[in-house]
Amino acid sequence: MPRLTIDDKDYSPDDFNKEQMSAYNEMTAARSEIQRMDYLMRLLDERTKLLAKFIITEENNKCCE
Repeated sequence: MPRLTIDDKDYSPDDFNKEQMSAYNEMTAARSEIQRMDYLMRLLDERTKLLAKFIITEENNKCCE
């Protein structure tokens, strides 16, 4: 199992008791959700920028028709 570093100290999940393993699993799940949310935020930010450009382009095309 991978090592866990907290405050510059390494820990081995292989040595964790039941409560520590539960906390480790929850922490791992939370980190995964943070990564997923970060990806989603970046994706939505880029989509918003793309839609804004589309609106501007359409508005500019309207005045020139």
